[in-house]
Amino acid sequence: MRRLEASEPELLAEMKKLGFSPEPLSATQRERVLDRVRGMGTPARISGYRIVVTDTCNMHCTYCFVDTNTGADDMTIPDLREGLEYLFEQNAGREEVTIQWFGGEPTTRFDLMKYGDEYSLELAEKFGVGRVQFTVVTNGVLLKDDMIEHFKKYKYGVGVSFDGRPDDNKIERFLLSGKPADARIHRNIQRLLEAGVHVGCNLTPTPTNVSDLPDTVEYVLSLGINFIYVNTPIPISGRWHVDGEALTRAVFRSRLLALSRGAMLFSSMDRIYQALDTRLPKMYEHIQQDGGLNAALLSRGRISILDLNWRDDSFVFPISELRENPGLLGQAAKNLLPAPQCGDCPAAAVCGGPSRNDVSLRRNAEPDPQMCDFFQVGLQLALTDHTGLQ
Repeated sequence: MRRLEASEPELLAEMKKLGFSPEPLSATQRERVLDRVRGMGTPARISGYRIVVTDTCNMHCTYCFVDTNTGADDMTIPDLREGLEYLFEQNAGREEVTIQWFGGEPTTRFDLMKYGDEYSLELAEKFGVGRVQFTVVTNGVLLKDDMIEHFKKYKYGVGVSFDGRPDDNKIERFLLSGKPADARIHRNIQRLLEAGVHVGCNLTPTPTNVSDLPDTVEYVLSLGINFIYVNTPIPISGRWHVDGEALTRAVFRSRLLALSRGAMLFSSMDRIYQALDTRLPKMYEHIQQDGGLNAALLSRGRISILDLNWRDDSFVFPISELRENPGLLGQAAKNLLPAPQCGDCPAAAVCGGPSRNDVSLRRNAEPDPQMCDFFQVGLQLALTDHTGLQ
């Protein structure tokens, strides 16, 4: 595991200037940190949804964390109505709510997406919500003219998931037929851009593509996409499969490349810059800027307070139960500094420990060593580059 050493005096001095100490936390210091964070409170409402409209998908991706094509029922219109009504009631009079359509492949149920968007605008007017931000995460294969027109009308952000150049993309991502779909995906990206739809790229780091991430970003930029999100490695088989130090260095280089081209690249490294700015670890992985929680709306009137994990029943609640006890939302907070080694980790105030989602997927409360490397090396890099600090 990579740690800051005493042989790195410049970095240690820089940390001290920013209010961090490289020394192990004493029991008193540790409690002081935890007391400060506990004082932040918990979110009192859900302010955005990831709507899991179906588990049907036309692709098979080796690293997918969602159980697709299981034969489970799709969401229904009554499901949508109940969930959306709860969301807008909770946010009456506020400036914005966010809705992201998810699956499976959500465009296989475009009919439900259209209905949900139309009903959302009705509810926004009824409850005095200023704006609804619509997004969709799609593999980009099934897009039709009517979908593109709808995305333009509703000012969507469309996140297309792919892994880069065709030779890289076909390694992990392919149609159920076994064939690659790159030509169709790239053609649809151009159609979206020509229609004036905001398009982003969701990149998932894998052992195959992590070393070439800057070249992949260069390729994505060449397609006309100027918004890139590099996903956090999802430990679907109990561990990170990507080398943490290699990933953070690749993300760092990619971020600078994107900035130099007038583009934006986001990743878990932004948590490092955020923590350096606020001096607080991130208790919730999916907290909105206005303090509300982003959650996953599921079928049968259920909500997962972890927006990227709805297989763990301990985080899934009926809407009726959340209405009666909104304090349940607090269970999405991570257990800060859960392992003994967290106490003397220089990145403790950056990551705070693994998220609930990470712990659930790995079935292990202690941080993955590769995650530790990512944040420790990422902290060093951030301290030598102030482009993320205000």
